[in-house]
Order: sequence, then structure tokens, then C-alpha cells
Amino acid sequence: MKQATVIILAGQSNAVGVGHVQYLPKYFPSAKIAEFEAGYPAVPINYLSHDKRSGGFVPTGLGCTERSKNTLGPEVGLAERLSELCPGRHCFIVKCAVGGTSLWRDWLSPSSGGDYDPEAYAPSPEEAVYSINNGVPMSAGWCYNELVKLTRESLAVLEGQGYIPVIRGFCWMQGEADACDPATMADYGARYDRMVKDFAAAFAPYVEDCRFIDAGISEIWPLYREMNAFKSRYAAERGDCVFVDTVAHGLTTRTEPEGEVDIYHYDCGSTVELGRLFADALGLG
Repeated sequence: MKQATVIILAGQSNAVGVGHVQYLPKYFPSAKIAEFEAGYPAVPINYLSHDKRSGGFVPTGLGCTERSKNTLGPEVGLAERLSELCPGRHCFIVKCAVGGTSLWRDWLSPSSGGDYDPEAYAPSPEEAVYSINNGVPMSAGWCYNELVKLTRESLAVLEGQGYIPVIRGFCWMQGEADACDPATMADYGARYDRMVKDFAAAFAPYVEDCRFIDAGISEIWPLYREMNAFKSRYAAERGDCVFVDTVAHGLTTRTEPEGEVDIYHYDCGSTVELGRLFADALGLG
């Protein structure tokens, strides 16, 4: 039987990806843009991305983000780099990302206790996003539960196709929502540690060689220093974790869209670069 290398991509809006496709020519030559547009059928993705589901594995490419936006996510750079680093390896991405979600509530995992609801799921991606956008809180833990559900479904599909799936990476782009409030920031470390351990326990047969890759947040967030300091320290203390310092790597949020800059989300080129950094941190090459 052949092995399937599975990479998890999870988090909030910068994991969804808000890089505007129209700005690709600022960063990439036409041949590379054509490659992105064609997608990466050799690196399929199964996703729940904000208000959109793929409904199964599809080629990773542009548009694995939101229904109404012509955007790309970090999965593009991730798939590109995996294709370069791991030719001949069967790689698959499982993405669960929803904008505006916090570890304090939405990504709460079972051992964190509190208001965690084991039955919390999105009635539909559209309804969940509508609730978030209108200030109606979803039940605690619903994003974590959706991630576990999507991962289980994806592994079952791969096993049904004759693969032996192995989860080799958990790529996390989140923390912005929690870095706005001292109370949520104070509890972030404990909740992140529990989420990582809960996920590893839920998929124990699959994660023996998994790396947990945690990306830092941009300087625009009030408590970004505290958040990134925790992320860096946590990774340094664990042999299976890596911190991706997005500030040190120069990822930007301050140029797009032109005339109405969205300072909270990575620009188009930086969104692709985030995916590349995730792939490099996995150590698969």
C-alpha cells in the first residue's frame, strides 16, 4: 500500500486567505501565475474555508477561500512548495479555517473544559459565518469539532483509496482574535497546549511523526508581541513544534487592496509566502 502524507492547515482569516488574486502580477512572473491558476492536482485539498466547502479532495489552487471573493490562501504556496520538495510523494492538504474565530471559544478543545460543547458544529458554513459577522457567538468548540470531523472524513477517504495516511504537519495560523484582549491572551498558552494535545490524542495512530507549525501574527494586533513571544517559547520547549516568525520574514499587510488597504490580512505575495514557510518548516524534503 502507498503512504499518503497529510498536512493540516487550520486557523482564522489569514489561514482562510485574503490575498487578492488581481495583485499576483506584482509578485510573480506570468508563468508562475499560470501555474497557480492551473492548480496542483498532485497535491489535492479537502477544505472547509470560511463559508465554503470543497465536498471532498480537489486540486489545490486559487479560490479555496471564500465564496464571494477572488482570493487565494496559504495552501497555494504550501502546495507549490510540496510539489518542489517532495516529487513523487502523495501529499494531501486538509484545511479548516474560518475568519474571526478565537481559540478562547471557537477552537476550544475538550480538555480545556469551560463551555466546550462536544455536539457543536456549523449548521452550514454560510450560517456560521453569518452568525460571526452579526456578533452571534457559535457554541464553544465548534471549529475544533469541525476540524476533527473533516480530518476523520479525509483519512477515511484516503484509506478507501488504498493509502496509508500519515499526518506529518499541523499548520496553525491563528491568534489575532485572542491578541486583542488581555484576558484571552492570558489563557491562550494553556488552551493552545490543550488543543495540540487533544488533536494528537484524537489521531494518535496517524501523528507519530507530525510537526506542529505555529505562525506568528502581524504587528497590527494590540498584543502581537505577547502572542508571538508565547508561540516562539512554546515551540522552543517542544521537539515536535516549529515557530514561523512572520514578522522576521517580512510578511506584509499594509499594501492591498490599493486605495482601501486591509491592514489585518496578509497581502497577496505574503499569503503565498506563508504557505511556503509552512512547507519548509515541515522538514519533508
